[in-house]
Amino acid sequence: MSWKLSAFADEIDGDIEVQFAHLKENGIGLVDLRSAYGKNVMALSDEEIASYVARAADFGVTVNCIGSPVNKVVMADSPAEAELDKTKRAIEAAKFAGTNRIRFFTPQGDDFDAVCAWIEPQIKAADEAGVVLMHENDAKYYGAYPDNAKKLVERFASPSFRFAFDFANTVQIGFRAMDDWFPWLLPYLETIHIKDAREDGKVVPAGEGVGQVKETLAWLKAQGWEGVLSIEPHLQFAGDRGGFSGIESFQIATNAIKGIMAGL
Repeated sequence: MSWKLSAFADEIDGDIEVQFAHLKENGIGLVDLRSAYGKNVMALSDEEIASYVARAADFGVTVNCIGSPVNKVVMADSPAEAELDKTKRAIEAAKFAGTNRIRFFTPQGDDFDAVCAWIEPQIKAADEAGVVLMHENDAKYYGAYPDNAKKLVERFASPSFRFAFDFANTVQIGFRAMDDWFPWLLPYLETIHIKDAREDGKVVPAGEGVGQVKETLAWLKAQGWEGVLSIEPHLQFAGDRGGFSGIESFQIATNAIKGIMAGL
């Protein structure tokens, strides 16, 4: 099993020094860059990204992906061009950060053809730049629903359009990993976000909810899937642009996924 752990380290503390020290202490060598210096990653300057990457390297940490919020909008209220511009900026940020992966979403709406027309130029831009757009199934956005996501991956599956699966997000809208997403998602799966949720939607450490985390990871191991597991606990706060856990809760979340991995 060649799975690596990454982390949305902005959930540990606001200070990147604390974040990187905690990752090093836990043997986590990858970070999903979602925010730093009090700013969303999309607002960081090239110089700030370079500074972040250099300081991470001092702790033996490299950037796994750009955790962008691209397409976290309502289609009817937002121009597609604005999100395409954000995609292009995220591609630039990825280059500065030394990664070829970007987390993104599909906008909120229910028209498949309109969603396809919206994201197609984004995927083309990623393809031209040699970047992978990893679509996350975040609640309320089009691709959060298994049937919608399946149509999207069947339409756009390529090295530039892959999937970032999140256990807790799908529990919160009434679905389950092994019941509704696998095995059909396996060929398109690039990475997994590690958080779980209870039946009532409360986010909990991996394995403590009803997200079928253990069964799914055991099944993926049996299939020989290789990829990155990104810890994104959301144990104290979850919002539209991110979440927060704090050091103690982040440690609990880290211990939970390590325990599951050790038992597979």
